Amino acid sequence: METHGKIKLNAQTFVMPRRDKVHASVYIHLKGYARARVSHLDIEKVGLSKVIHRGRGNFLQVKGIKQGIEITMRESKEIEIDGKKSEVSSVIVLDPLLNEVLEKGKSTRAWVGRKYDGVYIGFRKEEIEKLEKMALEKFGIKPLKKLEKPPFIVRE
Repeated sequence: METHGKIKLNAQTFVMPRRDKVHASVYIHLKGYARARVSHLDIEKVGLSKVIHRGRGNFLQVKGIKQGIEITMRESKEIEIDGKKSEVSSVIVLDPLLNEVLEKGKSTRAWVGRKYDGVYIGFRKEEIEKLEKMALEKFGIKPLKKLEKPPFIVRE
């Protein structure tokens, strides 16, 4: 499933430590599509953005685990999703394709940013290249060199 450079993954998302399931949509968002300046991973679920304490984001540890990745928060925080409160020390995203970006046992620091409907993971160059390679090999889509048409046209 792909819409304008956003490739939906068949991923499951959980918040730790209680392993509460979060019905989130996970996308590979490729550079150049829908205003993306760099390829990244979107985890979309209203309320999930509250895991980012303040500001627009934080550099956090992202680790490859069996069948996916785990994002470790700086400190635990209680959030509310779908009317249910959950304590969050980390977020787990399970999809075996993610191990092509970050192998099990490998770890990196990545920018985890806040967006109105969730969070995004801005990986480092090495992981971005793996993410884009996987998108091309598995889905036949590559990032664009330039951004799509700007959202508005300035006329003189």
